[in-house]
Amino acid sequence: MISITDLAMQYGQKTLFENASLNFDPGKRYGLVGANGSGKSTLLRIISGEELPSKGLVSIPKNLSPGLLKQDHFRYENVKVSDVVLQGNPRLWSAFSEKEQLLAENSDDEESGNRLAHLEVIIAEEDGYAAEAQVEEMLSGLGIGPAYHHGPMKALSGGFKLRVLLGQLLFAKPSLLMLDEPTNHLDPYYQLELLELCRSLINEQKTIIAVMHDLNLVAQYADR
Repeated sequence: MISITDLAMQYGQKTLFENASLNFDPGKRYGLVGANGSGKSTLLRIISGEELPSKGLVSIPKNLSPGLLKQDHFRYENVKVSDVVLQGNPRLWSAFSEKEQLLAENSDDEESGNRLAHLEVIIAEEDGYAAEAQVEEMLSGLGIGPAYHHGPMKALSGGFKLRVLLGQLLFAKPSLLMLDEPTNHLDPYYQLELLELCRSLINEQKTIIAVMHDLNLVAQYADR
C-alpha cells in the first residue's frame, strides 16, 4: 500500500494542494481528475520521486517500483521503435549500447576485452538475450505490427507513439503504473482501447493511477 500523509505542494505563493492524506491499495485502478494547473501531474512526480513536496510524507514499500508514463510523445522521433522499449531497462540498454560501441571500434586490447566480458555478465543478469523476443511480443500485444518494430518512432501516429512509451514503461516491470493524461489527442474509441490495454497487460496485483480530464472516461475505467 502507498500512503500519503499531510502532503502539500507550493510554487512560490501558489498552493497546489495541502493537507492531502490518502492511500493507494494494490490491484486498484485510480482515476485522478482535476482542472489544469491543480497539481495532478505534480502529484505523480512526487510519488515517483522525481519531485519533493513542500510538506508531508509519501510512504512506498521498498519492494514496490513506481513507473511514470509521461507526455513526451515526440522525444524519440529518430529512435528505432524496439530500442525505445528496450530503454525501459536502463541497465540493459546501457550495456547493449556500450557493447555495440566497443565492437564497432574493433579494439583487441586487454582493457576492451575485460570490459566486454563485464558487459556480457550484465546482459546475462538482465536476461538480455531474451529481450528482443520479449519486446517484439510486447509491441504486438500493444497493436503495433512487426513492420514498424525496427523503424523510427516518427513513422507512427501520436496514439501509437504513446503505445510504444507504454511498452517502455511495462518493460521496466513497475509495481505501480502512473499514467499522466494517457488519452490526450486520442478519439473516444482509442481512449478506451488504450486503457483496456493497460488493464490487460498489467498483473492484477499492480496499482494504476491515471490522470484524466474526462469524468465519464474515469467512471468507465477506474475502480476509485
